[in-house]
Amino acid sequence: MDKRHKKVIKETVRGRIDGLLKEARTSFKKHPERSERYLRLLWKLVQKYKVRLTREQKLSFCKKCFTLWIPGKTVVISFDQRNSILEYKCKNCGFKRRLKYK
Repeated sequence: MDKRHKKVIKETVRGRIDGLLKEARTSFKKHPERSERYLRLLWKLVQKYKVRLTREQKLSFCKKCFTLWIPGKTVVISFDQRNSILEYKCKNCGFKRRLKYK
């Protein structure tokens, strides 16, 4: 498999990831379980094709329980001023993601 072929595959997968994330957001209100399914499919694509997610994509769902993160509803966002760290805590499973704030 040459480099051009890999690039085409990765670009296609990135487009698919964007589409799945968009579908997960639109279907979350009526069908949260469907939204979870879309995020699981997204994660399988990321693992199989070794595609990196953007920062925005990484912060849009929980990697542990595949719940779409909506501030106030499904995730609590707090800020530690002493260490300049943003902490995202999933309300569903308790998973914490800590990010350095610049």
